[in-house]
Amino acid sequence: MTRLIERWLNTAAAVAILLLCLLIVANVFGRQFLHRGIPDVIILVRELMVPAILFPLASATSSRAHVAIDVIAQHFPAALNRWIAVLAILFGLLVATVLLWAGWEELVRTWKSGAHYSGDFQLPKWPSRLMFVLAIGLFELRLLQLLWVDLKAAVTGVPAPSQI
Repeated sequence: MTRLIERWLNTAAAVAILLLCLLIVANVFGRQFLHRGIPDVIILVRELMVPAILFPLASATSSRAHVAIDVIAQHFPAALNRWIAVLAILFGLLVATVLLWAGWEELVRTWKSGAHYSGDFQLPKWPSRLMFVLAIGLFELRLLQLLWVDLKAAVTGVPAPSQI
């Protein structure tokens, strides 16, 4: 089930990137040749950055595709590296939990207040807050799953799988 959700989120992220490109090109074209840009383009671009950046996080986590610096770690024994991976996941969970909590608080606040942007379209603020909470929530679930797998690998001494 999580793979299906991640596939959908990756597709949504790709669509968001495509829309970002189209919006920016259309805005530049409009300003250059029509002397008129797209209304609220800055708000639209800012809101599309949320899914473009955050939606692939869970998928990248399950593939262990995050940026890592192995220059020093390659000199450590494999057992120590497995425990370092567990500590890194615990730190990631701490950060993700703080982000999830703050995102949830902001989502509730914007939902209750009915806050919106003051541009031409009067776009509501809550959709991007909801996307943030969903993306970070799924990311945190993947981190928990990765913690379980890596903790088991560290305790048993068996190398962790490259993808979960």
